[in-house]
Amino acid sequence: MQIQSDGSLLVREQITFDFDGPFSGAYRDIPLRSGESIDHVTVGEGATRYRPGANTELGSFGLPGTFGAARIDKGIRIVWHYAANTERRTFDISYRFRGLAVAYDDVVDVNMNVWGDNWPAALGRLTASMQLPQTTQLSPSYRVWGSPVWVQGTVTRLPDRSLLQAAGVPAHQFVEMRLVFPRSLLTSTAGAQVRHEYGLQKIVAGELGSQRAYEHDRERIDDAKQHLGRTALYLLLLGQGPALVLMLLVWLIYGRERKTGYDREYEQEPPSDTEPALVPPLLRQETTIGSNEFTATLFDLIRRGRYKSTPVTTDRSIWGGLRHEDVADLQLTVADKSVPLADFEEPVTRVVDAVVGDQGKRLTEFRDRIEDDRKRNSQRFTSFKKEVASAIDAHDWYLSDGLRVLGLGILVFIVAAIVLLWLGIHGFRSAAPRWSDVVLVALGVCAAANAVTLIAAGTRTRLWRRRTKAGQLEAERWEAFRRYLTDFPRLQEAPPATLELWERFLVYGIAFGIAERVLQGAHLHMPEELHNQSTLYWITPTGDLGSGPTALAIGDLSSGFGSALAPPASSGGGGGFSGGGGGGGGGGGGGAW
Repeated sequence: MQIQSDGSLLVREQITFDFDGPFSGAYRDIPLRSGESIDHVTVGEGATRYRPGANTELGSFGLPGTFGAARIDKGIRIVWHYAANTERRTFDISYRFRGLAVAYDDVVDVNMNVWGDNWPAALGRLTASMQLPQTTQLSPSYRVWGSPVWVQGTVTRLPDRSLLQAAGVPAHQFVEMRLVFPRSLLTSTAGAQVRHEYGLQKIVAGELGSQRAYEHDRERIDDAKQHLGRTALYLLLLGQGPALVLMLLVWLIYGRERKTGYDREYEQEPPSDTEPALVPPLLRQETTIGSNEFTATLFDLIRRGRYKSTPVTTDRSIWGGLRHEDVADLQLTVADKSVPLADFEEPVTRVVDAVVGDQGKRLTEFRDRIEDDRKRNSQRFTSFKKEVASAIDAHDWYLSDGLRVLGLGILVFIVAAIVLLWLGIHGFRSAAPRWSDVVLVALGVCAAANAVTLIAAGTRTRLWRRRTKAGQLEAERWEAFRRYLTDFPRLQEAPPATLELWERFLVYGIAFGIAERVLQGAHLHMPEELHNQSTLYWITPTGDLGSGPTALAIGDLSSGFGSALAPPASSGGGGGFSGGGGGGGGGGGGGAW
């Protein structure tokens, strides 16, 4: 660069390309700010001067030895054409740069990127020279800086010019050379921008401030690395603290159950006519159900007469067929189809009707028969679960306003994470990170961690959902009834007096998953005449230990229904690399041409 007496710069760039393969074009994009312009463009190679007038489109064809220059958005593009094939070539690009120099009342400031940050390849060696309009003394008003500080480089100040050298410049890394010299070295300012103020002190302060900022950033980053425990604690507090505070507030305001004044320990009878499939979800404060509710619904339909059960015994092999035992079983047949059904009970009847058919089937055969048409039965089971959820919603047991607050919190943290990470990563300098960029990235990661925590909290319905006052009272009464069924075998209270109540005990015990406790209580307390009248209680052993049929475990029956009603596994294949490909879209690449 030669600084002219009017403040303009005559620039000559010598760029060496190391080509690997055939190439035919290259370009230089030079950004221009307000008040800046470039003219007198020439391109050459050694003693050869290229001819102007060539196509300036990137990737275009042009005759070797030609070039063109054209304005682009916020800059100028210089394109030249040649013919190279696996060789090293050095090109000369020359131009006049007007408006880059800023003439203050005391000094002239020439601040130029001698290597831009848009180059996609690393640079092995960079040298730059800035020639003064005339020689001058090495005074305080004549200074030179190179930047950024993390680039391995040196600057040298001579009476007639200043030099910059740098090595190992990474891809997309700019190198800046800044020269300040006395205003008296110019004879005019026609090629410079003029500012009527003193600039030296401000320029020096700015450079010193930039150096101090770099050192301060490095000290803060080193301090964070040296005190990893403290840094980890800060990140933990920022990454989980806000989410935990929001979760606590949501639980206190929206999720915490309100007291109803109910104080009974036991309910000796079912407190309402709520169907057995709906009670466990109410106690869990959910709308999802499983095989226990399905089994309880089946036994409730037997109890209500939709199906007839006949006590039978089934021979079952054990110990790999070495022994056999008689199991108390029930033969089910369709009975009274006029029994009123809830919407969620109809899918259960479709499953059972398909299994029992006209001849009836034993409970021990149900699992195999359900699996014979697993796809259709799993669809019916899915319908059962959806209808139960709808029935629960119809009862208006729950208030779910807290979920909206959690959702808003998740959205805020996600947006914050995206913005903070974009700002931090976009400006991040891997060679010399700024503390502000490190903080932005750390805050973005913490915001993302808070969002993940709130998403996980959204799966915990008790955090953001509570029951209505009526729903809470009913849940407390059903909880007291469940405690009664659980503790009943050891209680010395009078047993139920009717068979209907005993059978309701068993149905709800199945729904609660404590059927064996109910059966145990019945074995201890049920009058023999009632036991003999019940078909449901045939599945419990009678008489002394070691005599009579073995009990059919309702827990095993329920788990068998669950596995049989599960959707069939898909038979799709895996993945991996295969064949030659060639049919996919996207991809691509870029570079010189």
